[in-house]
Amino acid sequence: MTAEALVSRYRLYARLRWVGVGLFCCALPIPLLVVAAATMFDGRWGWLFPAMGTLGLSLGAFGTANDTALWSLRQAARLGALPTDAASELRHELSARPERLEALHDSPKASWLIPIFAASLIGWMGMRVWGAWAA
Repeated sequence: MTAEALVSRYRLYARLRWVGVGLFCCALPIPLLVVAAATMFDGRWGWLFPAMGTLGLSLGAFGTANDTALWSLRQAARLGALPTDAASELRHELSARPERLEALHDSPKASWLIPIFAASLIGWMGMRVWGAWAA
């Protein structure tokens, strides 16, 4: 892969990290609302498992995009094409977690699929919770 392609990939997946952040913000109230609805209404405690899955998948959406972005940045730096605006991020990762930076791998398909699964589960659970509160 060329240095320009790696820098472009870094920029794409660095932006995709924010999708995971947004999904996490959307998923955060769902387990709380499920517990409240189960306590106050019909006791559907089994909904707590997929509600916690919304949090896990949204964090996974951030994590896979982050790992792919950092992997691309690391590879671009090895080719001598480190973007100046991303140099501080790479320096921070090297100082904080150098062994993790070396162990990173590229997961572009998962970086796109996990947010889709997370958004689907968040939407499904949101409808379930809305139905519990609306009934």
